[in-house]
Amino acid sequence: MTIERRFALAAIATGVGALAAYAGLILTATGQRLENMALRGARQEFDGLRQESIVELHETSLLGFALAIGLVVLIALLRRKPRLALAAALLMGVSVVIAEVAKRLLPRPELIDAPLNWLSNSFPSGHVTIAVAIGIGAVIVAPYAFRWLVAIVAALYSAGIGMDVATAGWHRLSGVIGATLLVIAVAVVTIYVLARMGRVHPFGQRRLIGALVASVVLGALALGFGGIGAVFGFGRLLPLPAAPTPDDQLLAYTSTLLVATGVIAAAYLAFLWLIRPYAIDEDAETDDRASLDPVNS
Repeated sequence: MTIERRFALAAIATGVGALAAYAGLILTATGQRLENMALRGARQEFDGLRQESIVELHETSLLGFALAIGLVVLIALLRRKPRLALAAALLMGVSVVIAEVAKRLLPRPELIDAPLNWLSNSFPSGHVTIAVAIGIGAVIVAPYAFRWLVAIVAALYSAGIGMDVATAGWHRLSGVIGATLLVIAVAVVTIYVLARMGRVHPFGQRRLIGALVASVVLGALALGFGGIGAVFGFGRLLPLPAAPTPDDQLLAYTSTLLVATGVIAAAYLAFLWLIRPYAIDEDAETDDRASLDPVNS
């Protein structure tokens, strides 16, 4: 399989995943009921924790996003990779623009009764889009040997923002999933374009240590958190009760936190393995020398 075909298929698969989350959780009555149960469950959270989440979300502002873009671009420029700097900046900026446009254009049909402020569409989450865009941008510009470490830190940061938007009651699970997959899709398309320009090449001899460490950490989050939330959380709620109790609502909210964390971790892990064989924005003749670095992962 060619590099271009690999990333084209990955972009299609990721886009289909985002649309599936939208269709399953927003365009069905069952999906809307489940997510609204979680929103009501979030209201049972301690006021102090909810306020802390809101403060953290306010810190994820456009100014902070602009500074993050500047930092990512600076890293790429310090590595003398202006194309990569431009690609990362476009990846981050385009992701946020698409998310904001999607929130305004995608309909949220009124399939169930809900408070008025819950009827407007919030898919995908803008805050999660910003967080994941920063994280994936950092992974792309990081030196090959440090991709795995950056991916772990970025995934934990993104998962924290995902939990914050759910705790604050600002977004549903669908918004977190949609935002995460949107950014991954844009990132994959970005690398596809670089590949078409001849700037993505096999990296040569690669060590597995870093990739395995990332797989253990992110895999544990994906399977542990996501699996527990899906099977023992949402699984216990299905079929959804006609009159959910406060315990049902709290379980839906807790499961949302777990599944959101699992999805974000899985997305980072999948992206890390997708790009692992390749050096991004490298000349083909320099890759073999880079691969001799003893700390390559």
